[in-house]
Amino acid sequence: MNPFSLRFDFDELVIPILGRNDNGLLLYGSAELAGDHEGFSVEMIHLAEGSVLRPTGNAESGMPAPFADELFRRIAAVIGNDKTVCGRHAAMEWAELVERHSEAA
Repeated sequence: MNPFSLRFDFDELVIPILGRNDNGLLLYGSAELAGDHEGFSVEMIHLAEGSVLRPTGNAESGMPAPFADELFRRIAAVIGNDKTVCGRHAAMEWAELVERHSEAA
């Protein structure tokens, strides 16, 4: 069980296409992050229009849905990469959460 969890809101998250950010997809929503003092992982993604993405099994029946599963992986990769704007924001919010819990202990 992960000791920390955080809802991370994102807007204009860029999914590069063919390695280029200038013609990529812009996404809006939030991600549920979970982890510990060493870092976080993306547990679930809520897109702004209501779609929910999980690491696997995004079809209604819980079966794999290749596009949605890949979209989850791509969004999670941006959020988990501190070299992206979105990833830096997620890392800062996570560090603040861990620091607040450390001070309270």
